[in-house]
Amino acid sequence: MLRDGRADAALLHHPREDLTGLDVEELRVEKEQVAVLPRGHRLAGRTSLTMADLAGEAMPRWPHMDSGDGPLVTEVGQLQELIALGRAVVVSPESVRGHLRRDLVSVPVVDAPPTALVLAWAEARRSRALAAFVRVASAVAAGHHTDADGHRSVPGGHPTVTGRP
Repeated sequence: MLRDGRADAALLHHPREDLTGLDVEELRVEKEQVAVLPRGHRLAGRTSLTMADLAGEAMPRWPHMDSGDGPLVTEVGQLQELIALGRAVVVSPESVRGHLRRDLVSVPVVDAPPTALVLAWAEARRSRALAAFVRVASAVAAGHHTDADGHRSVPGGHPTVTGRP
């Protein structure tokens, strides 16, 4: 959607998503990852897992990504339904814990690589509104508050944006 102009910006997870042709601003890095499993899964009661523990589990496939060998998934609600049905498991940033359905559990994966949450937009996309949005999102992610013109409500300089729109 970003590359074809149907969306101006999107929140993506790197390295899970292809950022080719996009400019990005890293908002946050999550070092802790969890496996999301159906409540009755054989690994659901464990206190922690390794990636080797998940070998052989069906991992979802996302469009336009080199990903798992499980069912094709296009949105998060569908993913949670497939996990609840026992048709897939997924390794996600720890922050998903607060957004899981009651029939799903999360178990820490101790050796999963970190994930960065990035704000992305097409390299060719330039506008004052997009630049203001990137500045505000970056400042909020850094724990500061700014208005659309980039004026901060706390002391300090303006956030830097790589690939400024």
